Amino acid sequence: ISSNEFVANPTTRMSLGVNLPATATNPLGSGDPYTMAAEYFGNLGTSETVQIIFTPAIDPAGQTNNWTMRIVDGASNSTVGEYALTFDASQAAGGTLASVTTISGGNYDPVTGVIPMTLGSGTVSLDIGLTGGGSRITQLADTFAPTGISRNGSSVATLSNVEIDSQGNLFAIYDQGFTRRIYQIPIVDVPNPNGLTVMSNQTYTISKNSGPFYLWNAGDGPTGSTVGFSREESATDVAAELTQLIQTQRAYSSNAKVIQTVDEMLQETTNIKR
Repeated sequence: ISSNEFVANPTTRMSLGVNLPATATNPLGSGDPYTMAAEYFGNLGTSETVQIIFTPAIDPAGQTNNWTMRIVDGASNSTVGEYALTFDASQAAGGTLASVTTISGGNYDPVTGVIPMTLGSGTVSLDIGLTGGGSRITQLADTFAPTGISRNGSSVATLSNVEIDSQGNLFAIYDQGFTRRIYQIPIVDVPNPNGLTVMSNQTYTISKNSGPFYLWNAGDGPTGSTVGFSREESATDVAAELTQLIQTQRAYSSNAKVIQTVDEMLQETTNIKR
């Protein structure tokens, strides 16, 4: 637990949402790029930035509905990918992403809508959505507007609590709102539990009478499950123990009475002899 008090939680996935102005791709457009920044966290918990630059394609013959998306890693100040985006202009799906063509960098996956970005902290998946209306990137006659950037990961997190589940998994809970499994506590089984040697602090050790020990995951084999936030109640049956105590007391009293009676008989026999 002590080795997990402070941990880095690097970003592995980002999701992008933005509206690109449709008027920027008409013949009178300026061709100026639009830039948005997204924060991510590196392997050491440092805050880094990735720049996403959208450049409209201009054609004097008419509106193109085409853009180039370039991704620049702020940590290394290098381009990690470039992609050609084409938007639908039909009545049924106007403004939605029609196609994505990889120019450089990781290939866009049309099944998941994810682009793998090789950043300074490793590979981060950028989710831009699916073509055909399943993307959060749109091109409509409005202003350039990032509609939302989400990502996992966080800065350096501090351990705030630990919990254990029924399978013996020990989870570390951090103040940044995420959990991490750090260990699975095994359960020991021995052939003869009554042969264990009692130690201090409610601990036991094996002996020649107990036999060798075997480790199991909680719930597997002959072992039970673990229960967190609980204390084991006493296994003593008070009613049964009290009944046994009364029986023992009665037996003792009866034996004492027999001894007393025999003693009186011997005393009487001695008196008769005298």
